[in-house]
Amino acid sequence: MGDHQRRHRGGGGGFGEDRISGLPDALLHEILVRLRSASAAARTSVLSRRWRHLWAHLPELRLVALPSREAAPASFIDTVDAALGGYLAPTLEHLGVSHHVTDIQGRDLRISPARIAPWLHFAAAHVVGELNLYLRVPQTFGASTPEIVWDEEAAVLELPVCERTKRIELFLQYAYTHWLRPQASGLFAVLTFLKINGYVRMEGRDLTALVSTQCPCLRDLDLFIKLIDNFDVLIHSNSLHTLVLRVLETRRLEVVAPRLEEFTIYDQPKEAHISAPKLAKVAWHAAYDPHINRFVDVGRTLQLLRTSKQASSLTKRFNEVDELDLNISMYFPDVATYESFLIQTNKLPKCKSFRLLLSWEHHALVPIVLHLLRTEKCFAQK
Repeated sequence: MGDHQRRHRGGGGGFGEDRISGLPDALLHEILVRLRSASAAARTSVLSRRWRHLWAHLPELRLVALPSREAAPASFIDTVDAALGGYLAPTLEHLGVSHHVTDIQGRDLRISPARIAPWLHFAAAHVVGELNLYLRVPQTFGASTPEIVWDEEAAVLELPVCERTKRIELFLQYAYTHWLRPQASGLFAVLTFLKINGYVRMEGRDLTALVSTQCPCLRDLDLFIKLIDNFDVLIHSNSLHTLVLRVLETRRLEVVAPRLEEFTIYDQPKEAHISAPKLAKVAWHAAYDPHINRFVDVGRTLQLLRTSKQASSLTKRFNEVDELDLNISMYFPDVATYESFLIQTNKLPKCKSFRLLLSWEHHALVPIVLHLLRTEKCFAQK
């Protein structure tokens, strides 16, 4: 509607602005944010001059390509570029860019690092709250799929230093083909939460520098990446409280974190050294070898220990565990493996709660359950 439609005669015979447009900007921003779509908010700019630039000052921008849309990403990329280019406020509390598209035509929907990079640089300049970049496109196969070839430099996506951003979550599954490289200098000075997911590739030295040097306030770290070139990871942090690692191809892992309380690992490093005196919860889903995977400066009691058949010897490392979860959902391949498991679990930690996860036929469960229940300290009172 035009300006003449927005105005009505007031009680005194004059003209007044419609009630919605007469609301303060802060309240109108709150209304537009509730749309949860920057594109929908931007469309309100056609209503009148009063609404023209309201969307460009929103505290949150959410740019989403829905899963049901099967178009190539070009139009979505242009939409993101236009929205970020037209944004006028100096700071942004939340930037969310989500491209999760399925395709049945055999088209390659990957987004090149060159198109993603400006979004990250915009975030570095504006985002003071949370950055959420979710780019999941199908992995394409077959001769009918057009091949995109990026040279080595073009396939590197640089993560610029976001000095004022508190939370960053990057999910880049199949969005590009090579690796993520953090900017070499500068601090993520107030970053407390970092999650990098989607089979992202990084160099071990870059990951070490990012976590141990460039993020002095990091409390929560969640990584699903594959190491390339350098395969050692050193995580030295005085601020970390929670650490979740799914880091493939790790040769040597060293964690020195005096405030770390929760530690989860999914893939076995060839060598691990964990120093965390306040550690209270451990979830070890990989194979465990006490000779090469060492807990140093870690107490003998835990609130939670969650482990599996291939890491059952880890239970011997602790004397008391409030909650013990043991997952034995895989068959034993031979008698020697079964006997080794019995030896490793002949003395479980004293615990208040014991949960056993099994997925076998009933005749195979009985001896395992009886063995575990007969262990000396299981279910003993403190």
